[in-house]
Amino acid sequence: MKKVLVVFILLISLSLPELSNAQKVHEVEEIVVTATRSPRSPEKVVADVDIVKEEDIKNSSATNIDDILRRLGGVDIRRYSDMGFGPPISVYIRGIGGSKRVMLMMDGVPLNSPITGFLNFNQFQLSSIERVEVVKGPFSSLYGSNAMGGVINIISKKRKKEGINIIPVFKLGNYDFRKGGIGVLGRKGKFSYSLSGNYRTIDNHYRRDKEIEYIYDPAIGGFDKRYKDVSEYSEYNDTRFFARFDYDFSKVTGITFTGNYMKAYTEMGPTVFLPVERKKDQDKISYFLNLSGHTILFNNLNLEARIFTNFDKSKAKWEHIIDNPAPFGPPFLFVYGKRKYWGRDTGIQIKASMPVMSFNYLTIGIDSNFIKAYWKNTKEDGTVIGEVMDKSMNTYAIYFQNEMELFSRFLVTLGARYDINSETENSFSPKFGILYKLNNDISFRASVGRAFRAPNLQELYSPTWMMIPGIPFKSNPDLDPETIWSYELGTSIRFADRFNFNLIGFYSKAKDLISAPIRGGIQRFENLNEVKTNGFEVVIEGKIFPWLSGYINYTYTHSVEEKEGRLDDMPLHQANGGIRFTYELGPKNHFTASFDIRYYGSRFFKDRKTQKKINLDSFTVSDFNMRFDLFDRLGIQMAITNITDEDYEIHGSVLGPERCWWAKVEYKF
Repeated sequence: MKKVLVVFILLISLSLPELSNAQKVHEVEEIVVTATRSPRSPEKVVADVDIVKEEDIKNSSATNIDDILRRLGGVDIRRYSDMGFGPPISVYIRGIGGSKRVMLMMDGVPLNSPITGFLNFNQFQLSSIERVEVVKGPFSSLYGSNAMGGVINIISKKRKKEGINIIPVFKLGNYDFRKGGIGVLGRKGKFSYSLSGNYRTIDNHYRRDKEIEYIYDPAIGGFDKRYKDVSEYSEYNDTRFFARFDYDFSKVTGITFTGNYMKAYTEMGPTVFLPVERKKDQDKISYFLNLSGHTILFNNLNLEARIFTNFDKSKAKWEHIIDNPAPFGPPFLFVYGKRKYWGRDTGIQIKASMPVMSFNYLTIGIDSNFIKAYWKNTKEDGTVIGEVMDKSMNTYAIYFQNEMELFSRFLVTLGARYDINSETENSFSPKFGILYKLNNDISFRASVGRAFRAPNLQELYSPTWMMIPGIPFKSNPDLDPETIWSYELGTSIRFADRFNFNLIGFYSKAKDLISAPIRGGIQRFENLNEVKTNGFEVVIEGKIFPWLSGYINYTYTHSVEEKEGRLDDMPLHQANGGIRFTYELGPKNHFTASFDIRYYGSRFFKDRKTQKKINLDSFTVSDFNMRFDLFDRLGIQMAITNITDEDYEIHGSVLGPERCWWAKVEYKF
């Protein structure tokens, strides 16, 4: 703990300001919608919200949007393949998360996989994003299941000025990475549109040639660390399309249609147990369609309605594990075949909000979701293995939130939501928060809330399959919802009219978290015991000079499981920092360069088969990006990630990408 305090004091004493390549700089003209489901100034919301702006995305070294989000304080994102699909992406916000406990949205549409709950950041084109809002802390009081750790809402671009721009883009990098695409952004009168499409391909989606294997040796009571080649069977490509159409009948009434489509192919390495090695691969299709409208009645009654569908499909060539029907020999056999699953979430949202008297703002809404999922495992000849899953789940919810402003200094928020689920227990999620503004530069906030995550259809009903070589993976129809109570206390200080300082302390207590331990040679979803998490997050950001900006953040997270002790795979210490330099070459030309660095503390993980601990070293990774914008039309950009070619482990047996580079050219017509 003394080391933590020393780091904390050093961070404050340095006072290194920030422009945040992915941080929040709370300016008066900014608007956020995710924290209240209604447009608000960040200064007038109790929740802690980070904003990633279009300019931050444009001047970053990111390939996908999660590359930027991991630089935020309190946010930990682990991608096991740098571009492709494999083990799911894990997102932790202040120690709460994993692959399913953070809600991902685009323009308010929930986009967690309807069948698995996984997050798919690959589907988003960076060129179609106007900003990203990250709300930290549990938010089931507004959004229901999946919002245990927080909410990530990606806001797409909408052109406000008359005219049209057509922007072709070409990008290439090492590992034979290539990307070509085009974007169109236009407006004519009351009608605006945003269209984009691209194709990406890479020879090695891991962006590394080796992987680690830990082999337990009973003779020494420890593990042998070996490397294996992963350059074979590692190709990836995807095709993505996005469209947004808006028609504004007036300043207060309009309709919006958004749609997104992605088709991806990922090679996932060779089989393990078959007598003749075969290739595993996966074809993935995901899309969403959204139609929404808004208006204002009687001068102050805001009405919004939305209907959407979110679809996720995977079809893989896979190595299956089956029971041995013979009375002798090994208990399991292995066969080559196909694994197909898909899920669809169709939903309706209706919301009304209005001021009540002079100091209250009331929001009331209902959400309804119909989720259907299908899963089938077959041998190569089409013979079905085990049972076929064909299940559905219906959810209905009502929520309210009241924002009360008192004496122009206090903002009190009280909200609650009740979710009815056809397949598991119903859930009640209250939340209370208070914001006190001492003056225009200093504010304090505190909140307490309950959140939950309902088990998804995969966890409840999926047929037996194999994730870990040699271990059958089974579902569990008796799972209970995960629940959490979370508490936060913090302050925000703006000084010298340029710098922002934020300090947040957090504590949470979670019950019935769903995990998949191995017991008796079988992996199975189970509700685990209580997990307690405490820690703090400190952020300093702002402009050092008009042409130089910087940021630094540090997060301390301590998670303990009731019976097992400190939670594995959770570093105590994480830190990020960076600077951005901008130089005007002329009235229509400028140069931007940025340098970002990320520190990830030491931790341990438990080998799933032996349950023995393996210690992982800390690591530091740095990235560089530079961009020329010429004549207000031509953009030339180059980036290098992992500059020092650090050999680091994201998780046991999973190495991070090696040093990579890419270059991009785009032209605005």
